[in-house]
Amino acid sequence: MHTLELFEWERGTKRSPFTDSELRALKKFNDLIHRTEKTDALTVTYGKIFTCSFVGIIQIGEKRIEILPKLYNPSLDNRIETLSKPEKEKLYRIARKNLFSLLSISGTIPTYRSKISQYGKEKDFYEFFISLFLSDLERIMGHSLYHQYISQNDELGHIKGKLNFQEQIRKLPSQFNTFSCSFDEFSIDNPLNRLIKAALQKIRTFSKSEENKKRAFTFSMLMDKITDEVIVPSHFSAFHFDRLSENLKGLVEFSLLILFGSTYSAQDGSFQYYALIFDMNLVFEKYVLTLLRRSLQEYTFDYQHDLHLASDYHPDIEYKRKKKRVIPDLVVRENGKPIAVIDTKYKPDLANGFISNADFYQMMAYSVANESDVALLLYPDIRHEAGGLEREHFVVLDKLETEEKMERNVLISARSIQLFDDKGRIRRRLAERDIKSLRSVISRYMCLHGNSALHDGPE
Repeated sequence: MHTLELFEWERGTKRSPFTDSELRALKKFNDLIHRTEKTDALTVTYGKIFTCSFVGIIQIGEKRIEILPKLYNPSLDNRIETLSKPEKEKLYRIARKNLFSLLSISGTIPTYRSKISQYGKEKDFYEFFISLFLSDLERIMGHSLYHQYISQNDELGHIKGKLNFQEQIRKLPSQFNTFSCSFDEFSIDNPLNRLIKAALQKIRTFSKSEENKKRAFTFSMLMDKITDEVIVPSHFSAFHFDRLSENLKGLVEFSLLILFGSTYSAQDGSFQYYALIFDMNLVFEKYVLTLLRRSLQEYTFDYQHDLHLASDYHPDIEYKRKKKRVIPDLVVRENGKPIAVIDTKYKPDLANGFISNADFYQMMAYSVANESDVALLLYPDIRHEAGGLEREHFVVLDKLETEEKMERNVLISARSIQLFDDKGRIRRRLAERDIKSLRSVISRYMCLHGNSALHDGPE
């Protein structure tokens, strides 16, 4: 199985190893994703593949595309092709580990329990993902398969559980030697083990790593008495976790991801499609939310909170906003009162020295709808700037004065946040530099009503 390794937002720099028929199938698969996500996962032009903001793996038949986040590529000016093969392999290993950490911290994938530092030799993200799943499976269920009480009805030579009288009285005299019983069996043949068995079978089919195939086969042999079942995406709703089974929740989520990827799995003629992909815009959004909630606990952060800009006009009714819905990434509250709006932007605009007009107008609309004086754009610190990047715009909205606010001003700020700690690992909390910077922006009274004049850039 051939794997084409790409970074996000590559502009067709590598020639595709796919045949014309495989490229047509790839285009059809992208159409399937576009109908769901309203955006492209990739595009194909003149036999070359152009990637977008999605990362992960896409498999068409026996060939696979691995897309890694360019955020973890230190050669941002296209110098990666000059690296030696060992240097490239090291770069890909680092990217896979960092991507996996980012997905886990953001809650996009289940929190893994095995040590991530011992992995990296796998040839692509999918094999890396499988290896962690198998290690968690061996650690949690290696000594004993999960047992669960399953309700059963059966004809037995002795009474077990409850006797089903309605069934028993309908029997012919020749059948009186058995009893119709209803009982609970403490069994390994339960829905959770059937799901895991199906995931192991998928690994044995799709994995190109002999080590992963061998590990999946070994564990499958322990499940030979478990019934084979066709699993559907809604299978997860059938599980109810309690205090004793809570540690198995991650295995269930991992299994569903392996079976269905990011819900993109299909068959078209001789080609079978499969994708395990993630939109980095959404991943970065959820990652920032996690860091803010961990690091700025004096505030509450409402995620994807609906706001409205307008209402139906009628001179005889009380004003109430109910139309033109806008949804900022985060609404910041202090003691229940909205004080700021935050929007995350997974792009290098701030590193390039500007805030786009579209982002500026978007934050203006959010501020008006939220009736707050502070709007904050957060970008990733791609180039590891020592002092951080900052931009600020002060807007006077004299035409939007209200009885409560005779002076309506909005501070629109942009900040970059560090993603890596000193050891090059993905941060689990905001850096102290970023905590101080964000607190000063969110605290609108200090920013807007202080004695010092506002200015562009940091102190």
